[in-house]
Formats: sequence, structure tokens, C-alpha cells
Amino acid sequence: MENRLELVPPMTAWQIIRWWELRRLLYNAILLPIGIASVMDMMMQIESAIRGGDDEFVPFLGVVAYGVIANLCYSFGWIVEFVSRRKDRADARLRAEKQFVTGLWLSCLLTTAPLWFGLIFWLTHRNH
Repeated sequence: MENRLELVPPMTAWQIIRWWELRRLLYNAILLPIGIASVMDMMMQIESAIRGGDDEFVPFLGVVAYGVIANLCYSFGWIVEFVSRRKDRADARLRAEKQFVTGLWLSCLLTTAPLWFGLIFWLTHRNH
């Protein structure tokens, strides 16, 4: 059985940050269209339920806040890798790759929350 350290190239702290930050572009590129579609759907559902409301519902601050918070949470990826690395460098690197994929999937799911909120709002307000 090969030593796991031989399979994982040694990375400096800056290389780890670079690895994560290069993937942040992909993370945001995937979440942005999901978020736009989800918020637009929510707005259509709410407008459909309200029918004739004069106020345009635009959750601008919520969208900006979500983007900032999502990216702050993303930064925990390389922070967790730094902490895990103290025990087992190879295991931390392998787990980081899995954490990125898992975190991306969970972020995509969370980013659809406005869609579900809009659907629930529409279902509970459509006859009013």
C-alpha cells in the first residue's frame, strides 16, 4: 500500500489559498444563475399571489447579503484545511476536495430557498 503523503503533493499555505480561491470563481459562476433564477421565480410567485400590487418587490439587500455571507462561508474551506492539516496533511488535502464538492452542492440547494419561499407564499396567498 502506497503512502498517502506520496500521492498528495506538498502545498504551501499560499498554494492552499490559491487552490480554494481559483475555485471560488467556479463557485460563484454556478451560484449566480441559480440565485437569479430563484429570486426571479420568487418575485413572480409573490406578484402572482398579490395580483395588482403597486409595489415592486425586489429583495436587493437580501441578495447582496446572501452573496457576501456565502463567500464568507466559502472562505472557511481553506481555514478548515489549515486546521486539519496539522494532524494529517494528506487527509486534509483529500478532504478539502470533497468539502469543495459537498459545499458547492449544499450551496446550490440553499440558493434555491427563494424559489421555495415564493412557492409557499403563492400557495398560502393565492386565494386572497
